[in-house]
Parts: sequence; C-alpha cells; structure tokens
Amino acid sequence: MTFAHPHLLWLLLLPAVLIVADRARRLAVEAQSWPSIRRLWAGPRGLAPSRHGARQPRRWRLWLGLALLVVALARPQWGKIEERVFDQSREVLLALDLSRSMLAGDVKPTRLERARLLVESLLDRLKGERVGLLVFSGTAFLQCPLSPDYEVLREFLPALNPDYLPEGGTDYARLLKAALEAFSNEAGADRYLIVLSDGEALTDDWRAQLETVKQRGIRVITLGVGTEAGSVIPAKDGGFVKDERGAVVMSKLNPTTLKQLASATGGAYAEASGWLDLPALLQQTVERGRQGALLERKSVRLGERFQWFLAPALLLLLWSYWHEFPVTPKPRDFRRHGGAA
Repeated sequence: MTFAHPHLLWLLLLPAVLIVADRARRLAVEAQSWPSIRRLWAGPRGLAPSRHGARQPRRWRLWLGLALLVVALARPQWGKIEERVFDQSREVLLALDLSRSMLAGDVKPTRLERARLLVESLLDRLKGERVGLLVFSGTAFLQCPLSPDYEVLREFLPALNPDYLPEGGTDYARLLKAALEAFSNEAGADRYLIVLSDGEALTDDWRAQLETVKQRGIRVITLGVGTEAGSVIPAKDGGFVKDERGAVVMSKLNPTTLKQLASATGGAYAEASGWLDLPALLQQTVERGRQGALLERKSVRLGERFQWFLAPALLLLLWSYWHEFPVTPKPRDFRRHGGAA
C-alpha cells in the first residue's frame, strides 16, 4: 500500500496527543475523587450514576475515527487499474480576428458571429485533436492552450468581441509569432493553423516568419469572412467608423494576404461569405499532408482506496458524538408542590 500524500500521516500525532492529554485529565480527576460521594454522569440519555465510580466513559470511538480520517486524507492506494487512453498527434490552433471590421454586417448576422458559428461546427466534428484558441487584432493572445477538452473553448467564444483586446487593426506578424509559441515541440505532430479573418492586414511584416512556420510543419488554413461589396463598421458610440476626413469607412474582404499565407505553407484558402463546411476543408488539407494518427495506449494507475477508511471514520465520529459526549442537563423546576414558589 502506498499513499498519494504520505506527509499527511504526521497528523496521526494529533489523536495520540489528545489520548495522552485525556488520560492525564482522567488520572487527575480520579486522584481528587471522594469515594463516599455519589457521582453522576451527564450522557445523551440524561443524568445517570457512573458504573465505575468516578471514571468517565472512554472516548475510543473519537480517537479511532480521527486516526482513520487522517489515513483517508493521505489517500491510500493499492491495486493496479488499466485504462485505455486515446491521444491524437494532430494539433489545431484556431485564430479569430477581433478587429472592429469583423462587426461589419455584409455577412449575416456579422462577420464575427459567422466566424463563431464556423468554429462551433468544427468543434462538433473533431475527435481527439488538441485544439487551442488564439485571438488577434493589433496584438495577439493565446486564449485557450492546446487541449482535447473543447468545453472551455466553447465557454469563451460568446464573450469575444473587439473590446476584448487593447489594440485595434490586424497584425498578422504578431499572429504568427503567438501561433509559433502556442504549438508544441512534440516530434511527429501535425499542426494546423486556421485563421478566420476579413484579411485587412496593416503591414507585410508577417512574411519574415514564413520560413519558421514552414520549418515547424504548420499548415495554415485561411477563411475569408466578408464580401467584396463590403459594409460599414459600427462604432462604439452607436454610429459608424469614419476616416480622418470624416467619411464613413467601407470595409471589404481583402483575400490577398490570406491566400498568400495559405499558399506559402501548403494550406488552403476559402471564402466564408456563404456557409462553409470547415471540418471537410480541414480533412482535405490533412489528406494532402501527413495524417496524424490516433494513438491508443494503456495507462496503469493505482486504485484509490481512501473510501475504505473514510466511511468507517465518519461512522465512528457520529457514534462518538451521539454516545460519548455529555449533554447539558435541562433546568429543573424548584417550585414546591401545592403552593407558590
């Protein structure tokens, strides 16, 4: 038998100290007892004469219950349990554009809402891949690290909006830098970066990182969310975004950067102005490259046996509380029978 937290076994000294202190108190009481005086013990059923002169009931249930509780807290373990574990060597990093232009309504209901729906459709079809979420505009931030647990990512999606990041605009250089840091260094893993954006890049600095992206084996799938006709951009004050001359800004889909990024990394580009089967697009990209295998392995762990000690500990403590602890006697009525007090 082993313990997950063996250092907690030092707490067994606590019941031992209490036993010694209780024993010393009993001896002191017995030494001061008067044999000719009848003693009563306040128990759960009221006052009753002590069966052993001045001796009080021993609290062995309390001490044993505390000792078993300490052993349960240390988490005793024995016996081997085999579990089947599935591990997907494919990593998918979703990059969501949160620039203010993503609030344009040329794609209903908005470009950002369409991007969210595409992400949801992908999560519903993935099985075992490690998926992460990166948000970007003028800066980039890893919101959810790569993990096979998609529920955390789903919780964050509804709260994402352009006010989530401190800088506006769209900087693909910072996006690629954050993506390179987010992917693991595991050998043999297939890596896919899915960018959902309207393509309005401010600079071409991102080209300097293309070689590193290709060396890491990252294939970029870009989705152009928007239309060539474009739409106005809602402003924070309720109006529309205007340029320095006071003219209303018309935001249009600019696929040039997205296409170049996908082509340079062996990925794919698709427009998402209409509904797009993103899981199928990812699968097509996977089939063109090396498909990450779904690995099955067996994991052996020790069985948790703390419940074998916790259950009797709780029972003993409840028994001790009911049987061993004295009660406060009820006040007596000293009025004389047949007359006023």
